[in-house]
Amino acid sequence: MSFTYNHFNLPVSEVIPEVKEGLNNRNTLIIKAPTGAGKSTLLPIALLEEQWLKGKKIIMLEPRRLAAKTVAIRMADMMGEQVGETVGYRIRFEQKISKKTRLEVVTEGILTRLIHQDNSLEDTGLIIFDEFHERSIHADLAMAFTKEVQSVLRQDLRILVMSATINMPELAIRLNAVEVQSEG
Repeated sequence: MSFTYNHFNLPVSEVIPEVKEGLNNRNTLIIKAPTGAGKSTLLPIALLEEQWLKGKKIIMLEPRRLAAKTVAIRMADMMGEQVGETVGYRIRFEQKISKKTRLEVVTEGILTRLIHQDNSLEDTGLIIFDEFHERSIHADLAMAFTKEVQSVLRQDLRILVMSATINMPELAIRLNAVEVQSEG
């Protein structure tokens, strides 16, 4: 699969190389970018070809079911594919994934269940927390579980936190994360 992100002309394109380098050197990164910059759609697709992800998939957490489904549909469309091929989604009572799916958009309850089913998240190379400013007990619990897996079992597991309005310096200290900011 070859994907060229530059031709989409979204603001986040400018910082994709910085995000890739940050995740290559560290296992946790926070990106702050305005709404509509492409952080929820273009950035996850651009990370699929990273060497550290080979043989593993990306799980992207969306706080709402409609957002999870919509984002997955948009990413698949950007790649010229159907949902369930490279990009799929799992929400309560509905899923569109296949053996080829490498980027799964899920809701908070699904991520928590995935962690309980496989404590080490062996098939996963990156977990993305989208819209992290929309904090909930479920998202915080998922982050705590993920950080625990990362620190105890899988130092190679990457975490990417994305938001339009998060207080980056404070969160970066708490998560020991690299910070990247995209202007819109």
